[in-house]
Amino acid sequence: MKIVFAGSSEFAISALEELHAEPAHTVLLAISQPPRPKGRKQLLEATPLAQAAQSLGIPTFCPEDVNSPDSLAKLAELEAEILITASYGAFLGKTLRKLYPHPAINLHPSLLPLHRGPSPIRAAILAGQQFTGTSIFRLSQKMDAGPILIREQLEIEPNEDYSSLHTRLANQAARLLLCYLQKPSDFPEHKQDHALATYSRMVVKDDLHLNFKQPAELLNRQIRAYACEPGAYVNFRDKQLKILQAEITATRSVKEAGSISGIFPGTGFSISTADYDLKILMVQSAGKKQMDARQFILGARLEIGERIE
Repeated sequence: MKIVFAGSSEFAISALEELHAEPAHTVLLAISQPPRPKGRKQLLEATPLAQAAQSLGIPTFCPEDVNSPDSLAKLAELEAEILITASYGAFLGKTLRKLYPHPAINLHPSLLPLHRGPSPIRAAILAGQQFTGTSIFRLSQKMDAGPILIREQLEIEPNEDYSSLHTRLANQAARLLLCYLQKPSDFPEHKQDHALATYSRMVVKDDLHLNFKQPAELLNRQIRAYACEPGAYVNFRDKQLKILQAEITATRSVKEAGSISGIFPGTGFSISTADYDLKILMVQSAGKKQMDARQFILGARLEIGERIE
């Protein structure tokens, strides 16, 4: 099948790579968001998907407005059969959705109608769900609300973080996509129950700050949902410290929430919360690389009772 593929984030890369490797399919064009300033020097950088497409030798198209007359004219010239999207990050108008013979479809990392929106993987972890999954659906005017073609469940492993779950969901989406494209007619549409819809939202900095007045379970979910990037953080000795991995202990917290309650030179250190001590296993100081908490202890010379906010 001749394909136009639209995506921007890392989530879309596995599907693009599988399509490129499959002899039965040809990716004619990869659409992505335009390069944006990034880093301290604010240099323009292409999206992860655009970079992946370029490395595979797939032509890329990164318009400011994919629905503009010029964009539509360019895309109409292609003899494509289907438009496939995955974390593209922009609305696709009706003309574009109906441009090719097969209806445009989207790969979404949640069991729709749960967690529509831009951050469904993090939302599933934050909610403490045991399962999530992938949905492939036909694009419609409303965000993530089109009829579902395939939906497959995936178990969230104990203490699994965003980075790991993201990879597994991206691979699941790629596999399901190839299955669908073998014979689209084998997958009839099923309307979503909109009354059951929930929504995720864009991550903002306030979401990343850990408040130790909360229970350890909620704090651990927060750490897992944002690890390893952008990383949940605390303020320690007037500097930002990212907490990348932790585990809930069986020790009831007796010190004030946010106080260092235990130091374990071989493994890490613990912090008091609203209920149980939270043992910190991996951190990242501002401007430094990730390190296990054992290494951090050696350099920081922590003290029992010291505050972390």
